[in-house]
Amino acid sequence: NAVDRDDDVRRRRQELVFGSADLRRVVLHRVIRDATTTKTTTSKAKTTQSKHKNKNKNKTLWEEEREALEELNEELGRLDRGATVLGGRALSPRGDGSLVAGGEWGEEGGEPAIDSSADVTTYILRGGGMDLPAIAAAVRHRQRSPAATDAPTSTSSSRLFRFVFVPRVTEMERAFLKRLGVVIVDADDATGFEGGTRRCTVESLPIDLIPLDDDVWSLELGGGAPHPEGDCHDDPSRIRWTAPRAAAMRRADVEGCESDVVDLVARSLIKLQVLNRRGLFGNSKGGRGTIYDERHFDDNHNDNDNHNDHDKDTTVIMDQSALQGAIARIQGLGPLAAAVVDRMMTLRLEEVRMELQEQDDEAAEHDEQHEEYFDDNDDDGGGGDDYQYDDGNEQKEDDRDRDRDRDQVSAASGSIEVTASHSAEFPTRDNHDSTEPTENDIDIDMDIPAIQALLVIDRKIDLVTPMLTPLTYEGLIDDVLGIHVGGCAIVPKSLVEPPDDRDSPTGASSSRSPRPDDPPVLLHLDDADPLYPSVRDQHVETFGSFLQNRAKTLQRSHSEFTNRDAATARDLTELHRFVKQIPEFARNLRSLTNHIHVAEEVKTAAERPSFRRRWQIERSMLESEPCYDALEDGVAEGEPLDRWLRLLCLQSLTGNGIKATRYDSLRKEAVQTYGYECLWILRDLEKAGFLRKRETFFMDSMATSYSNLRKALNLIVPEVDPARPEDVAYVSSGYAPMSVRWVQGAMTGFAGLEEAVKELPVAVGGGSSGSASGSGVGAGGRYIDVEQRWPPETLAEALRRPRGVTLEDWAKRFRDWVVDNHVISEDKRDEAEGQDTDTEAEENTKPVLLVYFIGGVTHMEIAGLRFLSKSALFPYSILCCTTEIVNGSTLLRSLSC
Repeated sequence: NAVDRDDDVRRRRQELVFGSADLRRVVLHRVIRDATTTKTTTSKAKTTQSKHKNKNKNKTLWEEEREALEELNEELGRLDRGATVLGGRALSPRGDGSLVAGGEWGEEGGEPAIDSSADVTTYILRGGGMDLPAIAAAVRHRQRSPAATDAPTSTSSSRLFRFVFVPRVTEMERAFLKRLGVVIVDADDATGFEGGTRRCTVESLPIDLIPLDDDVWSLELGGGAPHPEGDCHDDPSRIRWTAPRAAAMRRADVEGCESDVVDLVARSLIKLQVLNRRGLFGNSKGGRGTIYDERHFDDNHNDNDNHNDHDKDTTVIMDQSALQGAIARIQGLGPLAAAVVDRMMTLRLEEVRMELQEQDDEAAEHDEQHEEYFDDNDDDGGGGDDYQYDDGNEQKEDDRDRDRDRDQVSAASGSIEVTASHSAEFPTRDNHDSTEPTENDIDIDMDIPAIQALLVIDRKIDLVTPMLTPLTYEGLIDDVLGIHVGGCAIVPKSLVEPPDDRDSPTGASSSRSPRPDDPPVLLHLDDADPLYPSVRDQHVETFGSFLQNRAKTLQRSHSEFTNRDAATARDLTELHRFVKQIPEFARNLRSLTNHIHVAEEVKTAAERPSFRRRWQIERSMLESEPCYDALEDGVAEGEPLDRWLRLLCLQSLTGNGIKATRYDSLRKEAVQTYGYECLWILRDLEKAGFLRKRETFFMDSMATSYSNLRKALNLIVPEVDPARPEDVAYVSSGYAPMSVRWVQGAMTGFAGLEEAVKELPVAVGGGSSGSASGSGVGAGGRYIDVEQRWPPETLAEALRRPRGVTLEDWAKRFRDWVVDNHVISEDKRDEAEGQDTDTEAEENTKPVLLVYFIGGVTHMEIAGLRFLSKSALFPYSILCCTTEIVNGSTLLRSLSC
């Protein structure tokens, strides 16, 4: 859609210019390549395979991006679009309108470098009000182009400039473009214009959540990419990082534009519920194409009389057909989470109103056509009586349905009380047919549940976890090598393909930087890798032996065939089977080789004395011990600023602030060591709540907010077995991520966690009596727990109802319904509830819990959520969504632009 707008535009040669290198990588590798791969037909599979013979080899970053554009042009040609994409570059972080020629590590020039052979320049920018500097840079790029002159006689006056915003353009951004002198025309009128003033269009590209993995979706707002200052190949220290301008926490807490983040997240949740209604979520891992059997989600199910008798305060499990795909149960922790839920429910109500208005318009047009038809028949002398009778009954029925829905929506959005709730229990087979299910029915039926519950988490309720060092394979890759936006790592080719004369894998990973003779390689760290899903959540003490066992298994399977004697000669069928397995074997071998080299690099970094000393300092802080001397030593030793800031913030968060005298001393030393820019960084961290100066006059109180949470949530687990973990605390060898503990507590309605809940920030005002009355506001407004129903309603309406059953009981009812309706037999459910937690039956009977982090989630927390999802004791399979993937360094960097 970003390339193909209409018949005139699509016949032109287009140049893509991205607002940032991060957005460029996401669109090229996560949108364009996935789309072209999905649309590739079976007949073209062999052709594609033959054209990419080296697909099992490591490709450089440039080769990956060139192939992505080639595949896009092939797809456009196959669809007979006629458009040709000449290239895709990114705007320079300097904001002067220049372009980064070849990604982050390419040469950066000061000239506009516009392709003169292109007819259309398409700027793909981050929308939703999240990145105004990129818009200004795009306008500067256009202004420096000869095609931007307003003279009608210009030789380039036919060039078209398109500003495409992902996921949508706001009125503020339109006004900003006009303020910068951009004359905007309607996209439908952009072709066929005369003169130089009508050549800029503004459009939206509705891409919200990007599937980074089977169970992880992200808006990809954060990131931050390295870019060179001049010729950086001889001096790696001249490579500096650009801070992500669209990061959610910076936008909400530092810049004070909370509404932009709230609206963006709420709209993505609306889209998720649309997919949920269509049955596109087949399981906890994203559901790429699984469709529900419509016999279990009959649109007329909610009209049964026996379901209209429920009292509005009765807690029942929602049927997706009654809710029109809306997620039935919603909980929110933190003020930003409450704002998102409020906005989401309001948007849902507004969408239903618009749909009803469209139905009214269609009905009016339908009536008009009927009147004209019957008038013509009367003029001709009759006819059409039967047609009038049959269609009249249908029209009356449609009118009654539409009027009923309109009354319900009006009652939900106004001051009128709804007299009857239209929530429904799960449908039974009796609602559809009375016949016994056949074996074929069980295969077709809903074998994997939809999203039944949503938990929205504000990052501010757990600022401690991002500051810690993870000890899982995926977390250490992010901490040592860096996992970029889009779920990939960019490493030198020599790391995964070391030369034969390499003596040892030891070498400072921080000094590794691509050189002309050592180009960067893009490693996709997702479920497309045959080995990565199995190793990513392994502990640092176990992933080495895990990879070694995989290597032995791969070698054994290959030897079983090649080392046979003449007595067991291979026939042609066996040879054919072996030949067909060669590509898969080569792919597994390449994946294993890559991960062995990456694991060596990561493990070497984890075994350094500095790494172990840092982990010990973090553990002391987690136990509320002051470590000011260690902070002073870090400044004196010139520790990297982002690493030192992580320890400083951790000390503040776990110690209820930093003593005023100590804080002033540390700030003075930091400014002298790192420069005066550190003052602005510390100021922004204070705004975001990571740092706090504590004025003390008497003895320090031993009881702090964090110490209360540590005890109530059991954050510190002394004994952890990394090989056979029994608790999520294995992800850091003894510390359980606080956010994951909140997810566990939400299952029981936070029973027994009353003291911990008191430490949460207030999410909804005016809820001091909510806990006593049992309303949807819990613990004095510190969390919300509501049900979505039909007709849609606002959050204020939903909060007036009592809270329903706990999420754990909600899941149990779902599992019972699955068995009662023969989706899975009771024997298989009992087997799933046994010790084997990986059975397919256990996964199929679990409903899906959507956990949405606003402000970012770490790989440590993702590993903890996966651990819960696989556990037989946890009632849900978890799908994790987030605004961005972060670690301590990227999160702090995003706050200090």
